Amino acid sequence: MAMKFDNLADKWPSAWVERNQLWEFSGGLIHPHSMRNYDSRGYGIVNKIKIGRKVAYPVVEVINWLNRRYENGTSK
Repeated sequence: MAMKFDNLADKWPSAWVERNQLWEFSGGLIHPHSMRNYDSRGYGIVNKIKIGRKVAYPVVEVINWLNRRYENGTSK
């Protein structure tokens, strides 16, 4: 049985998750520093935007990334 994280979107007030809010959005599953490392290695969440020093991800892509990582059981 695969766990799905789709319900996270229902509780989030925006269509975007700023990298520093990933910890809060994911209930502590994703640390912002870890995501920065994943992004630099090409394993991060797709379709991110950068405005100044801020990086944000579409909520749907964060959820897709979590679902893929859970199903694959990998760190990539």
